[in-house]
Amino acid sequence: MLQQVHTKPKVSASIGNVSLKTANTLLVSDLMDLFEEKIYALRVLNYYPLAQAEQVSQKLIQDVNLERYRRVPDLGVIRSGITFFETNGSIDMLERYYKEAPEFIQNLRKNCFPFLSPIDKLRLDLGDMWLAGAYIEDIHQRRMLAGISRVFEDGFELPPHQDMLVRDILDGALPPSRLYEDLKTQVSGNVYLRCPEVGGELEIWDLKPDRVEQQSIRDDEYQYEGIIDRESLPSPAVVIKPEVGDLILFDSGRIHAVRSSVGGPRVSVSMFVGYRGVDKPLTYWN
Repeated sequence: MLQQVHTKPKVSASIGNVSLKTANTLLVSDLMDLFEEKIYALRVLNYYPLAQAEQVSQKLIQDVNLERYRRVPDLGVIRSGITFFETNGSIDMLERYYKEAPEFIQNLRKNCFPFLSPIDKLRLDLGDMWLAGAYIEDIHQRRMLAGISRVFEDGFELPPHQDMLVRDILDGALPPSRLYEDLKTQVSGNVYLRCPEVGGELEIWDLKPDRVEQQSIRDDEYQYEGIIDRESLPSPAVVIKPEVGDLILFDSGRIHAVRSSVGGPRVSVSMFVGYRGVDKPLTYWN
């Protein structure tokens, strides 16, 4: 429901049940609760070994392939590999995305060597436990990128926004080669390798506005039209202060943000996980 407040609408949140579940092991039952929207976020403690996280984070900070998001250059976040939403409307960028996807998957593995990449660990764990299996998303019959590293600079927030493959496809340069409307839930999976001394909390709202609603509350201060005005939102339903080694999965269609931090940089690796039903494979992409 949208309500008018000054020149911006204010979004009202509905009251959910259990917002966050914290566990020591990644279990199918907890994943199902997340996929079926019984919880908003799942946190698995000590998912990646602390000693390995420290070594890997140093390599990722020094990665020569780190770049700013092309559609959001004014954010204090740098990442490895082009993400799909950055290809918006450009055949050239889409071609580059698919061409470089295998290279960046290998680049992340190289930076994590001799340890198992946190993304590979998550892919293996999900694939092993999900009866219908899992694979890298291929909406244009070409393998997408699955797994990026991100480095958050001090003093910058990642403002409220949504991540939705369906919207990215509709805004894309080419129509999809296979069905995508059956995607029920898009989950963001994040493994934290270095956390700041102060700040860096993940915020999740009990809100999934459609495109019209989202555009009515967009933040005009940012170049990217997907950024949402924080002043138009109620308090978040979930606020999580990640710790090194944590795995946090949440519904990326819900409005979410990362608070600014001090004592960084904050380093994580992430990918999206697509859920289409208990009898369908999971898919991965960025």
